[in-house]
Amino acid sequence: MNRRTLLPMNLLNIGISSSVLRRGSLRASCGYHRDRQNGHLRMPLLLAILWVLTGCVARVDIPPVDQFIVGSTMHTKMIDASKYAQQLLSDMYILMKANEGEKVPLCTASKDSRQCIKEGVRVFVQGGIIPGMGKRTSYGFSNFMLGEGRLDFTKDNSGTTFIGTPMFTGSNSCRVYVKNGGLQVEMDRYYANWAGIGNMVMAEGWAIDYFDPGKGIIGLHLELDIAGILTLGGGSSYVLLKFPRVPESLLHAEFKYDLPKSAPSINRSHISE
Repeated sequence: MNRRTLLPMNLLNIGISSSVLRRGSLRASCGYHRDRQNGHLRMPLLLAILWVLTGCVARVDIPPVDQFIVGSTMHTKMIDASKYAQQLLSDMYILMKANEGEKVPLCTASKDSRQCIKEGVRVFVQGGIIPGMGKRTSYGFSNFMLGEGRLDFTKDNSGTTFIGTPMFTGSNSCRVYVKNGGLQVEMDRYYANWAGIGNMVMAEGWAIDYFDPGKGIIGLHLELDIAGILTLGGGSSYVLLKFPRVPESLLHAEFKYDLPKSAPSINRSHISE
């Protein structure tokens, strides 16, 4: 991942709003501030700072999917995601909608076995003079909209910590498309803060290559990049999302993805419960 120049600590006097504007722009929360002693406007300085900040905003590239796998009751099957595009989006909508307001746990997993290796996902972050691990253990989902060839939702990122301390992390808008062999999730960047001084912007993207609607499991490649005031970090991991509630309509979803007998299949015993 590309890393950008760190910003000096004397820029900490700027206030940044609690969310990142759509399309990744930033907004100052201080507005026009008049110095009480000399009455001079500080907007030129603030605008210059915002210009520098915008230049260091994090970016991610979502990788293509080499094969897409759907889980079923007895085994799993590789499918052409483009042929089942609307069905995949519809079943994902049903699963997410049934878990609206719930904390959906995630784990770092093996792509080959789809088994969890450790709780949550961890990335290295250099926060000023403090290096450490950032960790995310859950997501929340809301504001769903299913359209033709697209699923939109809002993602809550509050289950995030840095060196064990909870962070303020804003929510962001997400869009799911079927392309590049799988389900790609494009996201707006979002603002995060650690301990009141660590201002940063996070960019995130998902490439979904596994979906077991009957067990409420989504497997994906997660890309995360972080940049901000004297802060940078990020990384990539293979992750499983495990939704706690599975609607009855998804318990036998394998019939929706039936393939010809010649289609390759994979032994389900290798798939994590």
